[in-house]
Amino acid sequence: MESYLVAGIDVHKSMLAVVIADAGREGEFQFQRRKFGTTASELRELRGWLDRQAVREAVMESTAQYWKPVWQELEGHCELALAQAHSNRAPQGRKRISPTPNDSSGGTWPGN
Repeated sequence: MESYLVAGIDVHKSMLAVVIADAGREGEFQFQRRKFGTTASELRELRGWLDRQAVREAVMESTAQYWKPVWQELEGHCELALAQAHSNRAPQGRKRISPTPNDSSGGTWPGN
């Protein structure tokens, strides 16, 4: 089967954790792992590494907007996808106002 390299990129504020695997390979996968910083020169280094490895697709996971410079650097070099991990965030809800030390009501909800 033909080699088809894919990358997974976990995007953090100041660090990228990158894993490359051959999705076209049968049997046991072998992974290459590297960490990169997020400065412009480090993003160029990431792009060069992915190019040298002949990565065809990359999927980024980010819970914040830190993925944008990574996307801009890799766009046009491989197919890109963004997976935002909404499940990692706290559920949205109503904010409770804590009671003051002398308040025995147990607190209130805003607007009540």
